Amino acid sequence: MDDLPEQQTGSTLARIRAALPSLLPSEQRVAEVVLARPTEVIDWSVADLAAAASTSSATTVRACQHLGFRGFQQLRLLLAKDVGAGVQPVNPDFGPGDPPEAVAAGVFATVSAVIAEGMSTVEPRALRAAADVLAGARMLLFVGNGGSSFPAQAAALRFTTAGCAVQAPQDSILQRVSARMLGGEDVCVAVSSSGSNELTVRAAEAARKAGATVIAVTGFARAPLSAVADLTLVTGTAPPVAERDVMAGPMTQLALLVALQLTTSFRRGDRAAEVMEEVWRVMAPDTRGD
Repeated sequence: MDDLPEQQTGSTLARIRAALPSLLPSEQRVAEVVLARPTEVIDWSVADLAAAASTSSATTVRACQHLGFRGFQQLRLLLAKDVGAGVQPVNPDFGPGDPPEAVAAGVFATVSAVIAEGMSTVEPRALRAAADVLAGARMLLFVGNGGSSFPAQAAALRFTTAGCAVQAPQDSILQRVSARMLGGEDVCVAVSSSGSNELTVRAAEAARKAGATVIAVTGFARAPLSAVADLTLVTGTAPPVAERDVMAGPMTQLALLVALQLTTSFRRGDRAAEVMEEVWRVMAPDTRGD
């Protein structure tokens, strides 16, 4: 239960999603009912939730505890607090028969809600520690595969413009080779929405064995990637609608990585400004001049 950050208003459902994969099947059913029917759960008893999840009251209480809550009563209170603050589950209203503009509006609403919720599962102490490590690193290695390749590559480009020495190979073999060549002053940033991508986990393991600091950016608090990381930043745990769009989580992870890049730029000061000036010269020579 210590893996999750201090409770923030609006973060209850995000915390549940972040811990969901670590639960037993019977406990997962409890969590899934809460995610699907949060406003109803507020008025339920333990027995009501147990019946809806087709399990026992004891399993229901245990599921609440494994999700990071003291018990069912605390879960109910926090859900009620979220509802009182106007926090609503993401449930965009669009389907196969809707025009493109309705689908677009629904997608933008979903992305906005997912990103707005993104910080609710990030542990502030881990975030500060990650910022410190990144600012002082000799070399940064960004690793991401599948849908998580996008935020890893985009973040690598941004850190390059901050004046950092960066590697971001897309080939999985090169990722592991590069990871093995890191040292104690280097950092490997491993991005995986599921936290279970075997290629990414292997690269992170290689980086750690080489003595580098490993930062995991993932959607789940308890995952294989978190087990090999020195620091874990949990964000981008997508709501149910995002099952149809695997990019919802990675977009939130990119937002967090952008925040870390900006923090690094602020700390590097003049050096980051000099590199950005060079970037502008390359991108727009006719408008920026020499």
